[in-house]
Amino acid sequence: MKVKVKFFTLFRLEFGISEIVLNLKQDTIFLKDLLKIIDKETGKKVSEKLLYSEDKIKNSAIILVNGKNIFHLNGLETFIQDGDEISLFPPGGGG
Repeated sequence: MKVKVKFFTLFRLEFGISEIVLNLKQDTIFLKDLLKIIDKETGKKVSEKLLYSEDKIKNSAIILVNGKNIFHLNGLETFIQDGDEISLFPPGGGG
């Protein structure tokens, strides 16, 4: 299966790219497992540090699957399928 992953804000700076396309052997995969593959492919542990810990999404982190927030799907247990587009937004700062 082929999955496109788009990076925003701090991730673009950290990875130096705006997106990657992954060709995976699985037909479906949980989002939490895909995030581990992304870390392996990019050589970074950014998703675990910035997006989630202990299987919970961190406050203000946003993960979209085909434009839908995973809070409205099945969270980290959302199934990812061929052709899906995942958008990753790390927590932002501000005030």
